[in-house]
Amino acid sequence: MNKYCLLVLAIFGFLQSCSDSELITPGDEFQTPILPGTYTAELNGVFTDFSETTSVNSNDVATSINGANEEGQTISISFPATLAEATYTQATGAVIMLMMGGDAGTFMNLGATGQILPLRVRITELNMADRVVSGTFTGEVYNSLADETLTITNGQFKELPFTLVDGGDGILKAKFDNVLLDFSTDAVAAGNVTNATISGQNAEMQNLIITVPEGLEVGTLTEADEVVVQVTLGTSGNPNDVYSNYDAATETFLPFTLVITEITEGANGRVKGTFIGTIKKFVGGTDEEIEITDGEIDVPVN
Repeated sequence: MNKYCLLVLAIFGFLQSCSDSELITPGDEFQTPILPGTYTAELNGVFTDFSETTSVNSNDVATSINGANEEGQTISISFPATLAEATYTQATGAVIMLMMGGDAGTFMNLGATGQILPLRVRITELNMADRVVSGTFTGEVYNSLADETLTITNGQFKELPFTLVDGGDGILKAKFDNVLLDFSTDAVAAGNVTNATISGQNAEMQNLIITVPEGLEVGTLTEADEVVVQVTLGTSGNPNDVYSNYDAATETFLPFTLVITEITEGANGRVKGTFIGTIKKFVGGTDEEIEITDGEIDVPVN
């Protein structure tokens, strides 16, 4: 056998002795594995961890994926569907809310002119035996008070425990210029300690969101407490027309009163109350004001 054949056999034998696990792509050894219970994202390129406490709740009509860190900053992703291995976007009603605390405030995928900002949530693995879920997400969020946009990249959650709960029993409705509108779909209260929100959707996937910077408590809260209500009404034919009691351009408030009559805690915790006020389409609208009356709240606490 000549030297060339011996060389070929030697190389072939070496390759046969190397398993796939031993062939490491350069750089793989520096990658940190994603641990179960992880909920993270990069916000404008800044790594942010929301893994300190997590919860995932799902029912027949809605799902919420929530996390918080040691600084009290929170993240909540919700979409109007039960948990499944699928992709959800802003076009199918997916919503994300970041409560960054302090001067940073609250961010959502709702833009300055009322347009729905991009959001893509992909459930990559749903383990029904162990009741854990994994997935990824990307998108954009906007803070109307600070007029600031954040780009979300490399969002991921790994093996978060989830709970299947009875749902669809929230009530969030009011009269707008004496026309009753119901936003009870996926109606929920979140972040009731700080940067609280009470939110819901109607059949047209339009949103009503009440934001309370200092958190929910039994009693009366008004625009003096910087309570903000945002409602998408679609009066111009654009379903994302946003009406609010807060004008970000002038930093002024229209009257709004939120009365919290009851807050209960635990697995079946709820928030109950009423609200009235005045809203206006400050961006691209007219001087027309809409009066909110007979507002009713009876929603689960997320």
